Amino acid sequence: MMFNRLIVGFDGSASSHSAANYAFEIGAKIDAPVIGIFVIDKRLLDETLLEDLAGILGFTFYLGISQKVREALEKKADLLLSEFAQLGRQKGAKVSLVQLEGIPYEEITNFADREDLIFIGRKGLRDIKGFFVGSNAEKIVRKAPCPVFVAGENYKPIKRIGVAFDASPVSRKALEVGKAIAEILEVPLEVIFVEPEGDFPDELVDKVKAAADEVLKGSDYTFTLLKGFPEEKLTEYQENGNVDLLVLGAFGTRPLKELLLGSVAYFVMHNAKGPLLFVK
Repeated sequence: MMFNRLIVGFDGSASSHSAANYAFEIGAKIDAPVIGIFVIDKRLLDETLLEDLAGILGFTFYLGISQKVREALEKKADLLLSEFAQLGRQKGAKVSLVQLEGIPYEEITNFADREDLIFIGRKGLRDIKGFFVGSNAEKIVRKAPCPVFVAGENYKPIKRIGVAFDASPVSRKALEVGKAIAEILEVPLEVIFVEPEGDFPDELVDKVKAAADEVLKGSDYTFTLLKGFPEEKLTEYQENGNVDLLVLGAFGTRPLKELLLGSVAYFVMHNAKGPLLFVK
């Protein structure tokens, strides 16, 4: 598996810088273009919204202020994309730049294709409480046609990759993607199965291992069995330093029935501190 393009949503936040660094590293190794995207949020150009924000943020509102806001955002976009290009070229990546206008998560997901890989920060700069509900990161994961890499604020080199696996179709896809990234970065791959508390057939673990063997086709990996609530155990396992990058299905199903639900991905996204890679 190879990726045609690495697409980075870049807004200057600490987590978007972290996302960019992961993309530059992978892009340089596979010689794929790394595309930095800055989206001017069209909601910030709405004069009705700006009038409301004036009272909250304490600036003077006047008709035509949206043009001044646009000019400021365009200037910011130029500066940030120039910084992105400089950072990428220093790391040996092939860089290109795109400036768009619209709703950030819509523009980024519409720009991407199935063969791409999107990189975003978990938390951006743009949140104004009460106006924009829900994170761009979560919406991008839900709507993207391709895998989405979500980075935290602190960049840390990936030395070990863990894949949440339960033999379901989406976890098989996650394992394929995790294997590809592990091969690119030349790091160990770990398959993690979380068995919930309760009475499950003894052969369940053997079936999950057999399914992992089938996907990995002779590639080296280690198998880890955890017990408990999948969302909590996966988050805890990464936080304790066992794996650097955690790969999981965005919307899962139970092992041989339905175990990794979308709620698992939701919990991990909102509670994990390390980098995550979501696969559909």
